[in-house]
Amino acid sequence: MNNTFNTPACQGAEQRRMRGDIKLLTPGLLGMLFGLIMVLALALLVAGSRMLLAGIASYQTDAFLENWSAKAEEPSERAWQIAHEAARRAIDLYPTANGVYLERLGLIQQWKEFRRPYGAPQAMGSRQAAAQAFREAIAVRPNWPDNWTALAHAKLYLSEFDTEFHHVLAQAHVLAPWRIGVNRRLAEIGFITWPRLDVMERESILESARRTVAYSPVESKKLFAIATNTGMTDALCNSLPKALKTIRKICL
Repeated sequence: MNNTFNTPACQGAEQRRMRGDIKLLTPGLLGMLFGLIMVLALALLVAGSRMLLAGIASYQTDAFLENWSAKAEEPSERAWQIAHEAARRAIDLYPTANGVYLERLGLIQQWKEFRRPYGAPQAMGSRQAAAQAFREAIAVRPNWPDNWTALAHAKLYLSEFDTEFHHVLAQAHVLAPWRIGVNRRLAEIGFITWPRLDVMERESILESARRTVAYSPVESKKLFAIATNTGMTDALCNSLPKALKTIRKICL
C-alpha cells in the first residue's frame, strides 16, 4: 500500500506552485478581471433597477384594474391612457417576457370598450389587442389557466367562435380542475355561447358549473345569478345532484 504524507517538503513545493500561479496574474490581467467584475455588477444593477421600476408600473396598473372592477364601468379616456401607459411600461422595463404583465395589458385593453356589445365594430381594435396580449401571455406561461380563460373571454367579446375559441376553452378547463374563479368564468362563457358548443363542450361547461356550486354558498349564488341572466337555469339545475341543490338552496 502506498501512503502519501504531507511532509514539510511537499508543503513547500505546493506553496512555491501557488506563488507561481499568483505571479501569472499580471497587472493587465488583474485590470481585465476587475473590469469584468464591474461590468457584471453594473449589468445586475441595471437589471435590478428595471425590475423595480417595472414592479411599480405593474402596481399602478393593478390599482386601476381593481378600481374599475369595483365600479363596473368604463374608465375615462384619461384614466385608461394612464393605465395603458403603465402596463406597457411594466412590460418594456422587465428584462424578460412576463406573463403576468402581458395578461394585465390585455385586461386594460378590454376595459377600453367595456360597455359595448359583443362583436361591436367600434371596439374591435382594443379587443383584438387584448386577445393578442393574452396569446403572448400564454406563450410565456402555457400552463396558467387564467390566461387561457382570458383569451376565451376575449374571443367572446370579438364574437370569434372559431377553432381557436374552442381550443382555448378546452385548455382552460383541463388546466383548472379546482380553480373556482376560472371555473365560474368558464361556466359564464359557456352559458353565453351555449348554442355554439358541441355535446362534449357543454358537458365540460356543466362540470365547471358543478364545481363552482359545490365550492361555497357565495360562489353558488353568483353562478345561479349568471345562469338566470343568460337563460340557463334549467340546464344548470338539471345538471346538479339533488343533495347539492338542497345544501345550496337553489333550483328547489
